Amino acid sequence: MIMAMDRASWHTGNKTKKWENIVPLFQPSHSPELNPVENLWHHIREKGQFKNTTFKSMEEVELRLCNVLKNLDTKTIKSIALFHWINSAL
Repeated sequence: MIMAMDRASWHTGNKTKKWENIVPLFQPSHSPELNPVENLWHHIREKGQFKNTTFKSMEEVELRLCNVLKNLDTKTIKSIALFHWINSAL
């Protein structure tokens, strides 16, 4: 299995070298346009009431995330994640 990963410190440490059935494929540093979902997660953290919030359970986190995702409209998602090179490829 090949897993695309950014170069975050927790992806590049010794743990990744211990996987027997996963080969990491690292993206170039500072290239968020290769992984548009990163910008979507940033939007969710900032606008989805996750910032500076304490949850009592994982279920509460899941419910909040589901509600935020359900309320995202197509226009918002495109404005966050649709880079010009993706749009031209479509």
